[in-house]
Amino acid sequence: MSKMKLVLLDADTYFIDRITAYTRTSDYASTFTVSAFTNREQGFSYIERSSENFILLVHESFIPLPELVFQRQHGCMLIVSDFPATGDIVEYPVVCKFQPLNQLLAHVISHYNEFTSSRMLKGDKTSQVVSVYSAVGGSGKTLTALHLARELALVGRNVFYINLEQLPSTLWIEQGESVEEHCFSRMLYYGKSDAKLQIAKVERYKRRHSVFGFDYFPGNGESLELAEMSEKDTESLVKAVLATGAYDCVLLDLDSSLFPRVKASLKVSDHVLWLVQDDSIQWEKCHTRMSQWMDCQMETDWRHKCAILVNKFNGTLHNSESQLPLPIAGYLPYIPEWKSFGRTEIVLKRSAFSESLASLNWFRSLVQEETSDVER
Repeated sequence: MSKMKLVLLDADTYFIDRITAYTRTSDYASTFTVSAFTNREQGFSYIERSSENFILLVHESFIPLPELVFQRQHGCMLIVSDFPATGDIVEYPVVCKFQPLNQLLAHVISHYNEFTSSRMLKGDKTSQVVSVYSAVGGSGKTLTALHLARELALVGRNVFYINLEQLPSTLWIEQGESVEEHCFSRMLYYGKSDAKLQIAKVERYKRRHSVFGFDYFPGNGESLELAEMSEKDTESLVKAVLATGAYDCVLLDLDSSLFPRVKASLKVSDHVLWLVQDDSIQWEKCHTRMSQWMDCQMETDWRHKCAILVNKFNGTLHNSESQLPLPIAGYLPYIPEWKSFGRTEIVLKRSAFSESLASLNWFRSLVQEETSDVER
């Protein structure tokens, strides 16, 4: 993918140094090259002479802008402000400079992709879609998904996490986030109205988890909204994230049901991590639910993408593996400290559970697959 020129006009040398260094050393290095100017005359002279397409970030102190800026055809223009914007001018949105730089640049990409008539700014990664599922609630799906996301991030993979539970465990994911950030709801809305716009908005509404390092959409706590998600809504949301080309893995944390959003997730998945506990009732339900899932699958060879993991394993298997529809692919340990806890940090810190997850042959195969896709 050819890089887009980012032209920055701001008298603040510290801000220019920060954004230039960040762009050069982050994932955005494959997307942007930066030309920055603190001098008004030099900046506008460069714009006048430039023949290549570019995105213009100009500080509000440079306003009013000379006519040549509007006459010169460029990718798009955004106004940089020292204060949070109360509202956008649709054509020239205002972005606050005092925010995480990954969010600022994501806003830039989102705006460009929304209005461009040229090729959208995308990465070139090939993603694996992984679903974490169980036929029974309380099997540890969300904890497994979160620890899996972190382990993938630790080996250098870019991960996008989507929680599709009927009642998501938001406290584990969105600590410190504003409850008014309904980014998930907005993404569903754009999926119903305009697929291209939904792809563009991924950059605008994603957030980076400060501890685990994955991206996600905050604000998916509306149970009714999740209950009404159709298979089409779900496929559209997943495909929008995939279309950015920015991720090695899209991780889906599913509900213990076969609602339309769950069916769609299992259908689009390259891998399904199916959790069970060493309990005869759970094994029976696993067998029943897998049979139901098999009946609604269009593909005949679905077993290749499903791996059964026994969670909360204490070292001795009390039920026969032959009672399961597939061989056991691995075991995750029982952690006594997680049985009852007062702070989420206890279950989120890296532990023997994380290490066991990363040592699974399934995990190693997944990482190897992603490495092979990158090399190709």
